[in-house]
Amino acid sequence: MTEQSCCIDPAAARSFGTATAPPILSHGLINRGLMIGDILCFLLAGGVAGRASDPAMLLQSMALSMLGFYAYRWISGNRRIYRWDRYSSVKWEVIDILGGMSAATAVVWLLGWIFRPDSDISEWFVWWLASGLASVLALHLGTRWLVRRLQRRGALYHRVAVIGAGPEGAMVVERLLDQSSQRNRYQIVGIFDERACRHKPQIEGIPVTRGIDPLIQLAQTTPVDAIVVALPVSARHRLVSTVSRIRVLPADVLLLVNGGGLNVKQVHVRNLEGQAFLQLAKRPLIGSGALIKLVEDYAVAALAILLTAPIMLAVCLAIRLEGPGPILFRQTRVGFNNRHFQVLKFRSMAVSKWEDDGRLGTRENDPRLTRVGRFIRKYSIDELPQFFNVLKGEMSVIGPRAHVPEMLVGNASYREMVEEYNFRHRVKPGITGWAQINGMRGGIHNEEKARRGAKLDLEYIENWSLWFDLRILVRTVSSGLWGRNVF
Repeated sequence: MTEQSCCIDPAAARSFGTATAPPILSHGLINRGLMIGDILCFLLAGGVAGRASDPAMLLQSMALSMLGFYAYRWISGNRRIYRWDRYSSVKWEVIDILGGMSAATAVVWLLGWIFRPDSDISEWFVWWLASGLASVLALHLGTRWLVRRLQRRGALYHRVAVIGAGPEGAMVVERLLDQSSQRNRYQIVGIFDERACRHKPQIEGIPVTRGIDPLIQLAQTTPVDAIVVALPVSARHRLVSTVSRIRVLPADVLLLVNGGGLNVKQVHVRNLEGQAFLQLAKRPLIGSGALIKLVEDYAVAALAILLTAPIMLAVCLAIRLEGPGPILFRQTRVGFNNRHFQVLKFRSMAVSKWEDDGRLGTRENDPRLTRVGRFIRKYSIDELPQFFNVLKGEMSVIGPRAHVPEMLVGNASYREMVEEYNFRHRVKPGITGWAQINGMRGGIHNEEKARRGAKLDLEYIENWSLWFDLRILVRTVSSGLWGRNVF
């Protein structure tokens, strides 16, 4: 059997996420957004009910309404109102809301009677209940309409690639596609098997593609949310080989639990429609995490460009006066999902002395450096144009350093020397990062430093948080822009 191509309609690609950037829109993000919307609805109800009061009473009205929200959240949350499967039924969603509002009503009425026994709060209470119930119902029904619309557009499909065309793979495909309750939830983007010639050419109408390379190529052009490895337990060597190849992709990697063992760092058991899987890798940034990272990148990059504009103009003038040649230096680097992009830097070397493609890196006291170049490198000013790469979506402010393709450590390829090296491409490269502020500035010319750099990058990816980024940013500004290893 020859290799077959597998593709999906580009119009159905995940909103706010492509193969060149982490996905932002997710089920979890919508669920959290709905809960925040409920909080705003209760604040609105308190404001409407206390609109005729003085400011102190208005604040008291909103505080009382928020206490009602906690009761609502406790009742409706226990009924899983913020779970994805609740959006499929108007009936159960309305029941959840009415149950939660009943609890909130009881709490608000009781607290109002306790703290204001001499006041008639019936008018306030009617306004609060009417505005609260109306706004919460409108929010939830509007969210349900939005979700259904996004589903029809294919924006919320969970796109799954299956490795294995034997009985195990067929069982996975049939389970995900045959259950009526899973309509508009899963899309099989392809079935892949290195021994495709031994199995049926199709499963549930989906062609079986031979090999793993087509999957890797597909994942670089089409969003893939999860890769399910459904190989027999007897194929242990194939399992290990397959997992080691696909773990570099920015997708969840799930192993069908049917025995056997794999030596991996982080293994989580995950249930997918009644079947147990081992999750061997997790997408580093999705949903609210990806949104926070995106806002952080654009905000910091825009502010940095605004604050350093005079410095960048002065550097442009200095480079122009020093001699001929372009002001900006462009070089191909490896970005998110192993895709190449052109990084921007201020030119720091004489044009006639550019003799390599950057794979050897830069050494201290490099004779190719100009006088201006030596100064701007010493204080990391040459990297300021990379904030424009951030605004273009090619880089993050904080992340693993962007390397040239096939970067060399000594005479060996960094990618081949360190097995975990490609894992760092599961997120966007950064201008600064955890590795850079921990002694990884300057050249990487030996295996020990190369392994340490990859280890630090993986530590950052596995432990990312907004506070971690802020910590790195503060250390970069305070001490990471200069030093003996910066050249």
